[in-house]
Amino acid sequence: MAGSITDVVIKEVGKKIGELTRSFYEAVMPPVDVYEEGNFVVVVADLAGFPKEKIKVRAVGNDEVVIEAERDLQTPQNASVTQRPRRVRRSVKLPSKVKPEEGTATYENGVLTVKLPIAGTTEIKLS
Repeated sequence: MAGSITDVVIKEVGKKIGELTRSFYEAVMPPVDVYEEGNFVVVVADLAGFPKEKIKVRAVGNDEVVIEAERDLQTPQNASVTQRPRRVRRSVKLPSKVKPEEGTATYENGVLTVKLPIAGTTEIKLS
């Protein structure tokens, strides 16, 4: 009998740890890279498994981007560990001021790429 109680306790503790780690991943995901490329600031975020129609990208002022995504996950009743996040939100401070109204975003193979022109820069065409 003690063995079965111990098994139940271990399983329940494992579920609780899974819930806590899911909360952790929802808080720190998605992982991002931010860099300048020419006259642009580029933000790349890994959002594998999130459907394109459930991803939102918005600029806050001219120096911050917020990425939010949601997905439906079916968790089996007997799951021992559930760590995959259902939703993520990430606010990214940009290294330069940008012109958000001229920005673009693409989502391909689970990777979101946001490209924003740096404010105060103009590409000069060479003839």
